[in-house]
Amino acid sequence: MAILVAGDFAIGWGALFAVVELRRNFNLAFTQARLPVEKFALDPPIVILFALSLIIALALSGFYQTRATPRTHPSFVTAIIIQIALTAIGGIALVRPLPRSVLLAVPVLELIALPFWRRLLGAIAPVRPRDTILIGNPHDLGEALTRLRLAGDSRIRVGEKITLDQLADPATHALLRDVEEVILVSPDADPRLRLELLRIRGPRGFLMLASHVDALLASRTRGWIGDQPLVEVAASCGYGFSAVMKRSMDIAGGALLIVVSAPLWIITAIAIAIDDHRPILIRQERSGLGGEPYGMLKFRSMRDDQVTRTGSFLRRYHVDELPQLINVLMGDMSLVGPRPERPEIVARILRDVPDFDLRSLVRPGIAGLAQVSAEYDARPEVKLRYDLMYMCDWSVWLDVRLMFRAVSSSLAGTGR
Repeated sequence: MAILVAGDFAIGWGALFAVVELRRNFNLAFTQARLPVEKFALDPPIVILFALSLIIALALSGFYQTRATPRTHPSFVTAIIIQIALTAIGGIALVRPLPRSVLLAVPVLELIALPFWRRLLGAIAPVRPRDTILIGNPHDLGEALTRLRLAGDSRIRVGEKITLDQLADPATHALLRDVEEVILVSPDADPRLRLELLRIRGPRGFLMLASHVDALLASRTRGWIGDQPLVEVAASCGYGFSAVMKRSMDIAGGALLIVVSAPLWIITAIAIAIDDHRPILIRQERSGLGGEPYGMLKFRSMRDDQVTRTGSFLRRYHVDELPQLINVLMGDMSLVGPRPERPEIVARILRDVPDFDLRSLVRPGIAGLAQVSAEYDARPEVKLRYDLMYMCDWSVWLDVRLMFRAVSSSLAGTGR
């Protein structure tokens, strides 16, 4: 997909360059004169306007859909008309008059180049169909297969078809874990089945046909079976490009926060040493990604199970948690994610809340949705709901918001 979009962008750029150079070097019968540089400069805003408007027009016309529906017949002519409108509006917004010959000739070249580019890309790198397992009751499985055949979606290859009663078989778990994609086609099945599938599949999760109730809650459609919408159930920040983006934010943000807060580290270390001597830092065992234990760093705030005078201040303003930024750089933690628990506490909670282990699908965080939204002593099942909401609806903007709310909470002195 990235190569396809990059090629489309290059076509938009190249078509603009070719038309402008043609106008500058040749007198054309339908134009009054050559196009001088001072009248229409090929600067970055104009190049981005033409190329980006092409990308947006293609996306709006359905050329970047990864799944087919019975109505998926995108038209290049439609996309070009949309691009002309977007470019004209963009020119007005930039207060840049666009020559009519350029505005109309660029889409003509694009209309010639785009089909050729797609055929070339299809020959060099043909789309590989996704290996997919369908799971559901027999009636829903049959109906889903019929809809897939009618849609003619060559980008999906159905292998196994698993009925709900086969889920108790460990061999079935292995199939579901290893296959590229899983689609639950019985949306009215027991909701706990979704949690079990998420546990089996890990952060990649699965797709499911949306029931009437799911349609009220689902915010993003991830595809279709026939004309029925598919929604995704996955810890989106735990795999693929989103995981890379989140980890990059952790490294850059963690390093920046360490540099900015360095004076506070020094002051805190001196205060602890004067008040209660050493050690300055302590390491506490916590349950991390995949349930693996790690050593979480903190400024020491207690001595003999009693909070020290300095420790009371550190806890109130969450300063004792600053060393966890080192854990973030080491890859044990994230800036935002479910708050880590001690392994023995996790084992105790699992006896009453067996789905609590789903939190370990992603790295634990210094800040989290449950920490800024729920009460300090909220029940484990309440924290789990917040954490699952965070994991399955992750976005860069959500992380930014939670980090700012965590900082605001720290400055307000809400710690204990």
